This record gives sequence, C-alpha cells and structure tokens, in this order.
Amino acid sequence: MLSIILNKYSILMSNLALMPKPKGREAIKAWHRQKIIDATIDVITEYGIAGMTIAKVVEKADVSMGLVNVHFTSKDSLLTQVLEQMADDYSAHWRAVIETASPDPVEQLKALVLADFDPSVLNRRTLGVWFAFRAQARARPEYIELVGSREREQMRKTVELCTRINQIGGWEHDPQTLALALTTMLDGIWTDYFLYPEEFERERALKAVFLFLSAMYPVCFTDADHRRVRVYAR
Repeated sequence: MLSIILNKYSILMSNLALMPKPKGREAIKAWHRQKIIDATIDVITEYGIAGMTIAKVVEKADVSMGLVNVHFTSKDSLLTQVLEQMADDYSAHWRAVIETASPDPVEQLKALVLADFDPSVLNRRTLGVWFAFRAQARARPEYIELVGSREREQMRKTVELCTRINQIGGWEHDPQTLALALTTMLDGIWTDYFLYPEEFERERALKAVFLFLSAMYPVCFTDADHRRVRVYAR
C-alpha cells in the first residue's frame, strides 16, 4: 500500500509540470510563478547556482523578463523562493507518507526511511539542486535555515519515534544518538546516489538501512523490510 501511495505522489508531481495554462487571474499568476520556479530548477540542474542567470530562466520558462520581475524582485529572491518551495515540498512529502502509515511507531519509522528512497525525492534533478544550495549555505546565511530544515525536522521526528519504540520494547538506546546515526546514514546514501548514480543500487542501500535498524531493534525490524518497496525501487 505504501509503495502505491508513493508512486501516486511521484505521478502527481510529474503531471504538475504538464498542466495547461489555467483560467482566472490568480490561477494564471500562480501558474506563471510555478513555471518560472520549475525552469529555475532545470537551469540550476544544468549549470549550477553560479551559472544560473535570469536570462537562462526566461529562455527555459518561455516567459518575458518583465514577467519574472513581477514575481521575483531579484535573482536572490528567486533562488530563495526556489529553496523554500523545495524544503516545503520535501517536508510535506515525508509527513504525508508517515500519516498514511499505521500509528505504530515502528511502521512510522519504516515509512520515514522509505520516504527518502521514493523516486520523487531520490533523483538527479531534486538532489542536484538540493546539493547545489547546500554547497552555498556557508557563504549565504539565508540558505542555512532552509537547508538545515530537512535535518532538524527529520531528527525531531526520528527521536520521537525511537523514544516510543524504546518505551514499547523496553530498549534503552539513546534516541538522540540513534536518530543521528540513522539520519547520517540516509544523508550519506543521498550523497552516494548523487555522486555515483550509475553505480548506485537502491535496493542494496535500503537493505543496509534496515540491517542497521534490525541490529538496534531486532524484534521490530529485519533487513528484509526493504522488499516492501521493490515495486518502485528502480
């Protein structure tokens, strides 16, 4: 069931880019704004943030320079809003996946892990832009809050779930330490995929995560849990 929901999410995100121009002033305005943001993501994917220019965005989005200026006061404003949307979309993604899972904290932790492997997240376009912003974060303090939101939000939720699993099973693992280990592993997997996409094995990476969790919580997890996402693990 979870893999079906994730696939539907991926299809929905792909279809948004193909939506025809809507009717109504506000709807058209929002459509143009999203078109510009999507074009900016494409330009960053191809040229990086340093090579991203408004002229390239205008060409990619097939809009006028004036229209870009209506929606975004500057290049910095556009970049910040692109990052804001990406952070919001990612947060909404994993929260939605958890909400569809059972209230059982074990099932919710599994869902949290699987959310990071969904093709709507684990792909060259999304990670390319995410890492591009991440590389700029030290020089651009305004990016730090947004780039760090992924780690902080997921860390808090992971700590909460590990605490609940400890209480249910009587384990004494430090939730903060366990959450740090898990989020660090997931972050490393994202990096591995980004740097070596042709060599990356999604199913093996999933198995490694669940092997770690099964070592911490042997009654709750097994390394075979990765098979739950074989439907979309491509």
